Amino acid sequence: SAKNGSVIGTGDTGVWVGENGAVLNVTVRWCGDEGIYASTGSTLSGNRAYENGGLGIFAHSGSTVTGNTVYSNGEYGFYVGAGSTVSDNTAYQNGGDGIYVNDGSTVSGNTVRGNTGYGLKFFGSNNGYSENVISSNTAGTVDGSAVQFGQNACNGNTTCP
Repeated sequence: SAKNGSVIGTGDTGVWVGENGAVLNVTVRWCGDEGIYASTGSTLSGNRAYENGGLGIFAHSGSTVTGNTVYSNGEYGFYVGAGSTVSDNTAYQNGGDGIYVNDGSTVSGNTVRGNTGYGLKFFGSNNGYSENVISSNTAGTVDGSAVQFGQNACNGNTTCP
C-alpha cells in the first residue's frame, strides 16, 4: 500500500500496488507510464495523478476508485476493470477517455470534462451510471452499453446518450 506521499518523474509507473492494495492521498506527476497502477480488489482514494505519459489511474477488477483527480495524462484518465465502483472523481484534459470501465461497474458522481476521447466509455454489459457531470469531451459524452439510472448532465442536458 501507499499513502500520504508524492512520486515525481519516474521513467515508468509512479505507484504500483498488488492485489487488495490501497493507494491513499498520493500525488503522482511526470511519470513515463501510468501514474498509479493497482491490482485486483484495490482501493484508491484521494489521489492526484497528472502529466503522466500513460494513464492517470489503472485499477483492475473489483476495485473501489473514489475521490481522485486525474488530468493532463497522455492516455485515459481512469481505466478500471470489471465489477468496480468509480465515484466522486474528477477527470479532465486527458489524452483518451476520461473514465473507461468494464463489465458490471458503477460510475457515479464524477466530473468529466475536456478529454480527447469520450467522457465515459463502457465496455461489456451490466454497467450503470448516475449523477455525473460530463462536458466538452472531444469524442462525445457517453459510449458503450450502460444503464443511466439518474440525474446525469451531458453538455448541459439532462438526457445522456
